[in-house]
Amino acid sequence: MNKVKFEVKKLKETKKEFESLSKDQQTILESDYNIINKKGIEYVKVRPLAPKLFEIKSRDIRSLFKYKERQIIIIELIYEKNSQKAPNYHIKLAKKRLKP
Repeated sequence: MNKVKFEVKKLKETKKEFESLSKDQQTILESDYNIINKKGIEYVKVRPLAPKLFEIKSRDIRSLFKYKERQIIIIELIYEKNSQKAPNYHIKLAKKRLKP
């Protein structure tokens, strides 16, 4: 059985969000991103949020992303989870960043 592996990339804005996290949180995210790169997307917790927008659930941190051609994942937004559902503000911001 062939696993679907992806290359994880971050937007410029997302890199700043990543750097604002604690070292522990960065390690957690990098671990999940490495799993996606080496094993496949099915080895991390992912759920759809909106058309073409998905969420990687990494403990108390969320990475919103879209799929791109050639098996690339573009991380649109990274934030700390503070509620049960993804806040509309974060979904709207990620969608805005999705636009070319």
